[in-house]
Amino acid sequence: MKVEGEHLFKAPREVVYEMFNDPNALGAAVPGLQKMTKIDASHYEATLGIRVGPVSANFSGTLTLTDEVPPEKVTLIVEGKGGAGFVKGVGHVNFEDLGDKTTMMRYVGEANIGGTLASVGQRMIDSVSKSIFKTAFEKLDKILEERWQQK
Repeated sequence: MKVEGEHLFKAPREVVYEMFNDPNALGAAVPGLQKMTKIDASHYEATLGIRVGPVSANFSGTLTLTDEVPPEKVTLIVEGKGGAGFVKGVGHVNFEDLGDKTTMMRYVGEANIGGTLASVGQRMIDSVSKSIFKTAFEKLDKILEERWQQK
């Protein structure tokens, strides 16, 4: 499954990048994320509950940040397993400073899904992933607005 898109954040690039390295912000934004623990500067452990059509399951896994060039870009590597299968993916995220205290985040990646979860069909998985991204960005916008007002 390919994933790509962009989102405009109304805050300076450094503030946006800092938010993306905060497990509390990510934990509050990602639907179904039950737990996210920072292990060290570039490794996280997480538990995610997800429902795709008739299949619902919990996944445990890791998120690794590589190729970091703060606050410009980062590569994310995700690996997770659960009762309904597995997910492995890599995503490249770029943060472009547009001036006027706004940041354009662009992302492109690919995920491999296997097991029972994959059996629900690509269209349904695509639909759920788009919904997750939309909800996450809406919540991140709110978190960012609160943080940016405090500075």
